[in-house]
Amino acid sequence: MLGRDPENADVVNNLCQTVHTVAKLREVFIGSAEFQQRMGELLGSQQFVRQRHPFTMPSIPVEVGVSREALAQMFERIHQAWEYLGETDPYWSVVTQPQYHMDQFDSHKDQFFKSGKYSADLFFAALRRNHVNPNLIGLCLEVGCGVGRVTNYLAQTVERVLGADISAHHLEIARDHLAKEGRSNVTLKQLTDIRSLNDLPPVDAIFSVITLQHNPPPVIAWMLRTLLGCLKPSGVAYLQIPTYRNGYLFEADRYLNTPPTKSLEMHFLPQHEIFKIVDEAGCRCLEIREDSMVGEESKMLSNTFVFQKSA
Repeated sequence: MLGRDPENADVVNNLCQTVHTVAKLREVFIGSAEFQQRMGELLGSQQFVRQRHPFTMPSIPVEVGVSREALAQMFERIHQAWEYLGETDPYWSVVTQPQYHMDQFDSHKDQFFKSGKYSADLFFAALRRNHVNPNLIGLCLEVGCGVGRVTNYLAQTVERVLGADISAHHLEIARDHLAKEGRSNVTLKQLTDIRSLNDLPPVDAIFSVITLQHNPPPVIAWMLRTLLGCLKPSGVAYLQIPTYRNGYLFEADRYLNTPPTKSLEMHFLPQHEIFKIVDEAGCRCLEIREDSMVGEESKMLSNTFVFQKSA
């Protein structure tokens, strides 16, 4: 009815649990702003034309180049926020659906962990489209593995997985979950500070979704540069990065002088900054697609990239 795939499996599962008849489901779709915008577009009503990302928008002022000290401060700020989230609401912090808050999670645990298959399937499909066989991947690095939701499914296809995360509490849950699933080909690593990324080994593939977006732009840029440097020749990276939001700006001094929050931060790195880093890293872009990871598509843009290191 909306002419697109769902954002993720959790949206589908949530609708299935809250809407119990076809008639009610139809009402939900018809009453949505997205459906009305699409109908307006079909009927030629100019006021309803949907714009995912208007081509007339200006560039956004984003400061990327900062000192090593500022970079470390930003990373530590995010580290502390995620340690707090790992202690208080680890599952919701991974997938921000209401049923994954701690007071409801036990009833939705299976649904949560099964949803990781959808993300892994998208990754493998993207690789196959670009003539990369997932079954031939030796070591896959997952950045932002969280509680092992996707890690479990990556490990069923690739030879080995290195799951990295900033939160010790998330990794504790991941370790327990993967042990119960019998995944003996997964190693977990905590990224405790900005220097720990330099200790990552050479890898055949990198997978990271809904992770980089929670870091300030200088950290996203630094992580992207460091991660691409880990790729072996012909290695591939599948990365989701928000690249635009109406009215967004980032200034390092202002950010560091603002009191930190204990909630999820959302940041954006413009495409031209991304492609500059990719070029400097000796990689090329095999695929770029708009995704639905950030919502409010008329105001924000998120892209999923497939990069490959030169042979």
